[in-house]
Amino acid sequence: MTKTVLVTGASSGVGEATARLFAAKGWNVVAASRSMGKFDPGEKMLPLFLDVTDKATIADAIEKTRHRFGGLDVLVNNAGIGLAGPLEAVTDRQLRAIFDTNFFGVAAMIQAVVPLMRRQKSGTIINVTSITGRLGLPFMSPYDATKFAVEGLSESLRYELSLFGVRVKVVEPGGVKTAFAHEWARHDAYEPFHQKLIDQMTAGAAKARGPHGVASVIFKAANDRSARFRYTANGSGAFLALHGLLPERVWRGIVRSAFMKRHD
Repeated sequence: MTKTVLVTGASSGVGEATARLFAAKGWNVVAASRSMGKFDPGEKMLPLFLDVTDKATIADAIEKTRHRFGGLDVLVNNAGIGLAGPLEAVTDRQLRAIFDTNFFGVAAMIQAVVPLMRRQKSGTIINVTSITGRLGLPFMSPYDATKFAVEGLSESLRYELSLFGVRVKVVEPGGVKTAFAHEWARHDAYEPFHQKLIDQMTAGAAKARGPHGVASVIFKAANDRSARFRYTANGSGAFLALHGLLPERVWRGIVRSAFMKRHD
């Protein structure tokens, strides 16, 4: 029987690449996003409007998925927004907005699909986090905090949902060359150092691998029936391994050297 996947944030980048890969592999694909122009409806493709911060659109998307394909085998929580800069410069509105999408949106999607998967006694939930969900970087606290939160949510959730045959997995990409962009909060006191990070990220984005490698890892995780929990992608595994091997003092020195020199 053909399996069904729902991908959030499917209008571009990793989400679009993931939706197209699953479709190419013969899956039923629900390509969910706030802008659906990238996909034409077909026998196995269902583009849907979905805003992860709006529970009414989530419920509507899940019902349409169930009605069209009969069930849901895999949820890929990929939708997200970016926010970086000194925390002192971040407004309450900005901080709440990024948590609404990157964390509460993930939680809302999971709450919506779990009853269906629990009744099926099967399913896989894949949460796309980031290498910065494991390693905090300077001036990335708003974004990193949301990814750390999703990692913790996922690690706890994997135990309770295993009672019903539902797997929870996280995919942790490194740099990805996409149209994804961070909103930057600015503060004069930090500017000589903050600009260094902006320059580093801009240069890194230009050299980064495309989203297709991450999509391949997501597809692998979706088909992996083992108890494996974490999957690295786009070079994140090497950085995580290095972090695990080096003394904390040495790692801090590397991060400071790479990201916190003055920009003159």
